[in-house]
Amino acid sequence: MLKVYSKIKSNRFYYALKLVLTQVCKVEFVVVDNKEELQPSDNVINYSGERIEGSFQIHPFGLLSEKDFSKFDISFDYGGEEMVKLFLTEFDALGFDIFSASFFLASRMEEYWKFDTDKHQRFLSTNCIAHKLGILHLPLINIWGKVFLSKINHHFNSELKTKSVFSVINTIDIDNAWAFKNKGFYRTLGGVGKSMLKGDLNDFKNRLATLLFNKKDPYDTYEYIEKRAAGVKSIYFFLLGDRAVYDKNVSHKNRELSGLIHEISKNSEIGIHPSYQSFLKPKLQKEEKNRLEKIAKIPIHKARKHFLRLSIPESYRIYVENGITDDYTMGYAENIGFRAGICTPFTFFDLLQDKELPITIHPFAYMDGTLNQYLNLSIEEALQKIEFLKNQVKNVNGDFIGIWHNETLNDMGIWKGWRKVYEAGIKKI
Repeated sequence: MLKVYSKIKSNRFYYALKLVLTQVCKVEFVVVDNKEELQPSDNVINYSGERIEGSFQIHPFGLLSEKDFSKFDISFDYGGEEMVKLFLTEFDALGFDIFSASFFLASRMEEYWKFDTDKHQRFLSTNCIAHKLGILHLPLINIWGKVFLSKINHHFNSELKTKSVFSVINTIDIDNAWAFKNKGFYRTLGGVGKSMLKGDLNDFKNRLATLLFNKKDPYDTYEYIEKRAAGVKSIYFFLLGDRAVYDKNVSHKNRELSGLIHEISKNSEIGIHPSYQSFLKPKLQKEEKNRLEKIAKIPIHKARKHFLRLSIPESYRIYVENGITDDYTMGYAENIGFRAGICTPFTFFDLLQDKELPITIHPFAYMDGTLNQYLNLSIEEALQKIEFLKNQVKNVNGDFIGIWHNETLNDMGIWKGWRKVYEAGIKKI
């Protein structure tokens, strides 16, 4: 048991302690604000400018004592124990304020500042300090936590050990359950006409073979996914919004889609994939969640946003309002790495409301489209990125999460050969 001595009593401070000590390091602690309550035998983390004999001292940077989140300059250092440091301090055991630094990254404070978005209103990786410093690929909070725990053990001659274990989680977004099947008469007719106008003979042949001669639909990769992901935790996110420009899914009323949802839910977890048009629309998002619950006949508490349209903190407030307890959207569409600087589940802190929200964030490290389409990587280059990211997560006993789509695993067109990348991503070793 660690005792944390500090005079700070803010919500930010208690959240930061929980984030670093409980959620990352997995160690127990109590907070003490009176030095007379400390015993010589106590293992004390001294989070103050005072001196306490034998304590492990960290000087507060000041971020956790205030409620302001206006933009400011952040000190950093690339050196020391092969560990990048933010929020530098002096004359203490770490040389930086691990609690302030971790709070800054996990709360996504920089996403409250003024920034440019892409056409989908998304915060871009180029806006974040981790990208500017070239450290977006590092799960910094977990790395800090590992070094922190090691230093505490050395300082107190203790043997505190994290209970975290490395895990791989297979997540699949089902934006469009089938390429040709179950689209209805008019959409099918339009698809055939489009193929003819474009002179796309292969698409025309595949469409007719699927519709008329019972050839397997190109997006029907579910059997392959289940076989390759055997033994790995899998979560499927279903898009059930009404059809629109960026929501081209099969109708939620389709019986075969209902059957697919039931079949997948037998062996895997399922969640809602809130549609593009439900962005910042609580009632519409709730309606889509209700559709999935009605089909699956189970409560739905997991979600990942279509197009990764995440607005902080509004998106998480809406989730809480609609009964979502676990989100898997924390990451970037145009880049790989760790948007919140962490690769383990953590709860979210709303800076505007100055409180922790009852929702757990599960960060992902990469997405299929990021590797192939945004970064234009070759298969071999993508495999190298996967291996590097996985090793980073494995070294800190985190959760390695990637995003794939049933349609990108069809082994056709621009995705020919990419199953090799998917399989590398879901291997546990």
